[in-house]
Amino acid sequence: MNILLLPNAFKGSLSALAAARELTRVLTKKHTVRAYPLSDGGDGFMDFFRTLDPQAKTIFLTAKNAFLKPRRTSFLRLSDGKTAVIETARICGLGAAKKEELDPLGASSYGVGQAMLRAVQDGAKTIYVGLGGVACNDGGAGMAAACGAKLLDKDGREIALGAEPLLQLARVDLTALKQTMKGVRVYAVADVTNPLLGPKSSAKVFGPQKGATPAQVKVLDRAMARWARAVKNASGRDIAHTPCTAAAGAIAAGLYGCFGATLLVGADFLFQKAHLEEHFDWADLIITAEGKLDRQTFYGKAPLAVLKLAKKHKKPVLFICGQLEEKALQKQPLAPAQVAVLADFAPDAQTSMQHPAVYLRRVAKAV
Repeated sequence: MNILLLPNAFKGSLSALAAARELTRVLTKKHTVRAYPLSDGGDGFMDFFRTLDPQAKTIFLTAKNAFLKPRRTSFLRLSDGKTAVIETARICGLGAAKKEELDPLGASSYGVGQAMLRAVQDGAKTIYVGLGGVACNDGGAGMAAACGAKLLDKDGREIALGAEPLLQLARVDLTALKQTMKGVRVYAVADVTNPLLGPKSSAKVFGPQKGATPAQVKVLDRAMARWARAVKNASGRDIAHTPCTAAAGAIAAGLYGCFGATLLVGADFLFQKAHLEEHFDWADLIITAEGKLDRQTFYGKAPLAVLKLAKKHKKPVLFICGQLEEKALQKQPLAPAQVAVLADFAPDAQTSMQHPAVYLRRVAKAV
């Protein structure tokens, strides 16, 4: 049987590349396999580009994480020497954060801006920013500040970093940022299609996974509304209701509004860039995977693109996930016909999260 293997990352426990390797190791004993680790802009974004451009170079730097602590991180310089690939999950990621560290009102995207500055200093004229899997929800305000934007209160004083201080924001000055980024094209590669504000806002849908309580979600929404008004006054761009601006704690909104970035739906963009659809006619079975199959999967995540193309090419799909939210599949026309949940193969969900490779191999043996 010909199997097309398209796994996404198991956030916090296994990369897409590692998942592909584990599944391939078992599946190739009985089947012909073509494996392509996926990313939708979140975890694995740099790995995806490195696969496409093996001559790309990793550039290391020290940048602040979501909790403003300096950490060693990296971005990718492609072989053309003029294109940088930044993965927000590597800089202010949620996967590496301890539960007691989570601080949704104070966490910041400042480190992403530091990486962008370094990329520009390194000669980048094009920057792809992969969005997803972050622990902050500041709308990209910290990132903008790192690149020279001034975020001022009503008295003209600069406000502190984080989401909650944005409640004091009166004006944004983008003069220095625009000078710094002059001649640089920025692409915001989003892992979801939600807008910044509204019923499916960044705070309402993704705030809780960053540790936000119901009361804090309301604070985040108010802060993002204030940020949106100030950015629109400064740049003329509406970040409040534009699709994809909720991505990565709304860092997408900051890129779109302050940096003039082009917003891209990550899964669709990366599928086209790697020409993955060409392999669907060859395959007898499509296997995709993700840490959790829930409602967020259908907001533009990479496995959603797999499901769409499988339906288009009339191919069966096996969806392997660490955990399953049953309600997510109700009345969902693109729901996969077969779902394998790693937690069902393990003593408990915690064990499957700690040792996902073991249970991925068990699922693969049954195929």
